[in-house]
Amino acid sequence: MFEAQVLHLLRRYLGEYVNDLSLETLRISVWQGDVVLKDLKLKAEALNSLNLPVAVKAGFVGTITLKVPWKSLGNEPVIVLIDRVIVLAHPTPDGRKLKEEDREKLFVAKIQQIEEAEAATLEAISGSNLENPPPGNSWLGSLIATIIGNLKITISNVHIRYEDCFSNPGHPFSFGVTLAKLAAVTMDEQGNETFDTSGALDKLRKSLQLERLAMYHDSDNLPWKIDKKWEDLSPKEWIEVFEDGINEPAADNEVVSMWAMNRNYLVSPINGVLKYHRLGNQERKNPDIPFEKASLVLSDVALTITEAQYHDWIKLLEVFSRYMAYVEISHLRPVVPVSKESYVLWWRYAAMAALHQRKMCYRFSWDQIRHMCQLRRRYIHLYASMLQQSSRVVNIEIREVEKALDSKVILLWRLLAHAKLESVKSKEAAEQRRLHKKSWFTLGWRTQSEDASDGDAFDGSQLTEERLSKEEWRAINKLLSYQPNEDLMSHSGKDMQNMIRFFVTVSISRAAARIININQTEIVCGRFEQLHVSTKFKHRNTHCDVTLRFYGVSTPEGSLAQSVCSEQKVNALTANFVHSPVGENVDWRLSATISPCIVTVISLILEGKGDSKVYINVEMDIFTCTTHLDLGLVSLTIDSVY
Repeated sequence: MFEAQVLHLLRRYLGEYVNDLSLETLRISVWQGDVVLKDLKLKAEALNSLNLPVAVKAGFVGTITLKVPWKSLGNEPVIVLIDRVIVLAHPTPDGRKLKEEDREKLFVAKIQQIEEAEAATLEAISGSNLENPPPGNSWLGSLIATIIGNLKITISNVHIRYEDCFSNPGHPFSFGVTLAKLAAVTMDEQGNETFDTSGALDKLRKSLQLERLAMYHDSDNLPWKIDKKWEDLSPKEWIEVFEDGINEPAADNEVVSMWAMNRNYLVSPINGVLKYHRLGNQERKNPDIPFEKASLVLSDVALTITEAQYHDWIKLLEVFSRYMAYVEISHLRPVVPVSKESYVLWWRYAAMAALHQRKMCYRFSWDQIRHMCQLRRRYIHLYASMLQQSSRVVNIEIREVEKALDSKVILLWRLLAHAKLESVKSKEAAEQRRLHKKSWFTLGWRTQSEDASDGDAFDGSQLTEERLSKEEWRAINKLLSYQPNEDLMSHSGKDMQNMIRFFVTVSISRAAARIININQTEIVCGRFEQLHVSTKFKHRNTHCDVTLRFYGVSTPEGSLAQSVCSEQKVNALTANFVHSPVGENVDWRLSATISPCIVTVISLILEGKGDSKVYINVEMDIFTCTTHLDLGLVSLTIDSVY
């Protein structure tokens, strides 16, 4: 029973991303115990879910190991180990010049996102209805929840690289993300690793460890070239090219390969720990205790950006923005090329696209409204009929209709089909219960009105019915009015305003950011220490508190600004921000307290014998300034300026 579930999940999630996934190999591995898959190649459409103009040029997964303790499944965690995930990506062609196969890939990605949203909505609704699960399924459901809640995942040696020669013409660039290790385990209240058998999925408590997460960006850098096709590389060659630079060097004098040489880091390797805690449904009674809590602790963070990198990112974001705009209106685009015969279609497309981007209502004619209504009825009938089939073979007519519709419209019509089918099933079940209650004696005394009502009930159960019954409208309203936070409605209005839904804290011990000009000269460097940010997300407002122990700004010539701490003021900055404060007629409120700081300004010397410096001590509203200018011709001293 569990082996079949594991096999189904492996096929469902791995089959979308890797090639040549043998069903027989999976079946043998699952039945033997540990599942070990080696040297997998990623599909070109593995990144389609991002909905960005990015495709996989080549990809490689070293090993995927699934350790299932069949003999003690409810007492030991299932372990998932993924080692060496390597992705080489490149931009896809511009949306206005797509080939037919590229358009088909876009459509497949669109349908995949719709199906994910549809499944998530139906699952959330069904979960909200299952307040008291049947006794026969309670043990199985509890066991599955325990397994998923205690899942132990480790991902190591990740390198994702993107090469682009088109976004910034004449300036090819590449950037990548590397990760040495990412491990997620279940923990107890003291932060120690444990195995929770009491509703681990309901009251989730996880710890995520991050090791050497980094991001690099090489401007004016041509794509890597090798003697063979990327997809023909052997596992050893994949590791040789991409693995260097992911982990910390074993020795200071270790030789770096040519592939990792002169790498310019936007974000230098950082380590951190993320802890997440979610209360169970039965524990959400005290509004002062957060329902969900997450804390992120980072040690040292170093950011560096150059002028060339800034221009590359601006160009890349422009390409992404144009692509997103195109995808949003692609369902309105005519399928015929621009010509004298089709100019009316293209002018109509231009007008509809402009209205769509401005979020304005379309002024449909009555013929268009009638056509859309007929199309809706036809689509709902076809989709509901498909849901009743065991094989779930997609009708070609359904796909043709979906190509011309927006994703949100398709999702709405699918939910209407589910509601219609649910209404039909409920009426059929009610009819079966009514017939079952009648005895053999009363069957012979049925009146003509009862026979007529039976016929009406049978006719109403057909999916071809044009009008919606009261039951169908009730099912539709239940689907469309569902809110993911309906469990919060059980609290009173006063508690709703004060309850903390999410509580997020971020702590960074030290951080620095540098800006470098086109000549590779540092312009300015900012740094801070002991930053702590805590945010409370309540029902209608948001509270954010920020404390900072030290900050400073410097240039190659010297320090520009630096905070000064004292016994009375330990923190350099203390700030509080509230969005939509309760009981106040304001949109937001901000209060901040800044400790004294020293500002040094180094001016240019026209005819001078030394540097000119201005020292400014800032505290509250009082500014104390002392300056001395010595330009050789004029000597000026100003003290106590308020």
